[in-house]
This record gives sequence, C-alpha cells and structure tokens, in this order.
Amino acid sequence: MLDSDFQINEHCYQIDIQQWMVPRVGTCYVVKGDKIFLIDAGTSQTTEKVLKTLEEFKIKPDSISAIVVTHEHYDHGAGVAGLLERMPTTMVLASEKTAEILKDPSDFLETSKKHYGEAAGLVSPFPPVKNVEIIEEGDIINLGGGVSLEVVALPGHTPGSIGLFESKTKTFFAGDAVCNYNAQYEFYMPPSFPELFNYEEYLKSLDRILGYDFDYLCMGHFGTQKQPKAKQVVKKAAETAKEWKKIIEDIYRKTKSEEKVYQKLLEKYGDNEYVKNFPEIIRKSILSQLIRGYIISLKL
Repeated sequence: MLDSDFQINEHCYQIDIQQWMVPRVGTCYVVKGDKIFLIDAGTSQTTEKVLKTLEEFKIKPDSISAIVVTHEHYDHGAGVAGLLERMPTTMVLASEKTAEILKDPSDFLETSKKHYGEAAGLVSPFPPVKNVEIIEEGDIINLGGGVSLEVVALPGHTPGSIGLFESKTKTFFAGDAVCNYNAQYEFYMPPSFPELFNYEEYLKSLDRILGYDFDYLCMGHFGTQKQPKAKQVVKKAAETAKEWKKIIEDIYRKTKSEEKVYQKLLEKYGDNEYVKNFPEIIRKSILSQLIRGYIISLKL
C-alpha cells in the first residue's frame, strides 16, 4: 500500500507524519473502538501534520484516550508533549524502558545527535513527558466495541520496543521492530541504530511476529502491508539483516573501517532509487549509524 494517509480497515488508520518534511518516511496510527488510541506520536516537528490528518479523519484530538509509544527513539516519542497540549486528558502508555526516556530524554538525545554527526540537525527537540503509564508483555488493553490491543515485547531494535496486536481486524502494529522498508522501491534496511540495537534479539522478535495470525502489518518506516505481502516483508527483513551481518563482519574485521563497510553497502544497494533520493549527508549519516549498530551489537 503506497497511500500516505488512509483508513486501513474498519478500526485502524494510517498517518504519514512526513518526517523531515519528506513523505513516506515515518508513520503513526490510530485505533478506534469505543475509545480511540494513537500509536506513536512522531517528532516535535510533525505535530501539526498529525493533528491535521486526525481532523481529516474526523477525529477530534481531545477524543483520543491514549498515546502508545512503541519504543525509545525520538521520531516516535518526541511528539508526545506537543500533542498533549491539544489533548491534555490523554494518557501516555509505554514500556518501562521507553517510559524512562520519555520522562528524561536529555542523555538519549545527546547520544542520538552524536551518532547523526553532520546531520544532527535532523534530530528534533524531545520535550520530557511527566506522566507515563507502564504497559508490559501480555497486557490486553480493551478499547471497547470488540477492539483490543495485546502488548507484545519485541526487543532488538531497542530494549523497550513493543508491538500491539489488534485481534478483531488482525492488525499488527510493529513500530520499528521489523525493518526500514520502502514499498515503492522494494528497499529494506535493518533497524540497527546504535547504541540500543541487539542483533540476536532482533531476529527472535521477527520470529515472534511471524507467530501471529495477522492480515495487516503496520510499520513505523514505512506504512502498512497486507497479506500475503505482510509476512513476506518480515521474512525478507530477516534475510537482509543476515546479509548485512556478513558484509559488516567480513569487511570490518579485516579493516576496522566503517567507511569501507559504507562503501561496500553503497556498492551493493546504491542503485536503488530510494537510496539515490536521499541527500548524501542524510544517506551517509543513516547508513553509518546502521553499520555502527551492528559493530556495537556484535562486539566487532
């Protein structure tokens, strides 16, 4: 599915947050039962886009009962504070590890900027959120009207990553636990951002997702896939992660050079239009971070 903003099924909606003011980079979602939940909040720079799209869906901001943040990264949680200004009675739900960063993101934000290097300006401000309710593996959140969300622990991309499974519509909200995927150009990148990535846990979480009977897979980057494509994306994500591991291990062990690994990945994947469309400074920053995530996780 290539549309940016649309109703996925009877109870679920997709919002393109237009991260970095670019379409089809980042996503958040709405689940609507008797209660309405927003899954992920984008960055502090995407708040107006989220609010505008809610209005187009005829959903009033103050009708949203809760924002669920799927993991620790700024492009999923930094938008919470701005949204709460327009929905002050809305609860914020997250895993324990994610809640820690939502409450005090200062150290995490500085680490993120360090890894972005020359592209550190892409990292949005991350205002703290005072009140966060902890949710954990196995919790069932009842939204009414036969709609519920099962909390699924999906560590790997980050330690605090969770997914949410809505059984009535068979919709699995995976956050960034699957991969960075562009359907238009069939491009896959492992979500191996440093310093929270764990390669082995990531592969286990992909297997865990495949154990669910879902019709729709909703990812943070980017968008929704319907079966049979949905499970194919998860399987291809695992294959791609293993390909990257081999390339990074082979080259980095011999050279201890992130630059040489970067050049090899660019040689292998650089002809894809998705990669070409990014300015060099962003392409270099993102790929270098993903490489570094592997190096740290694999202790190379």
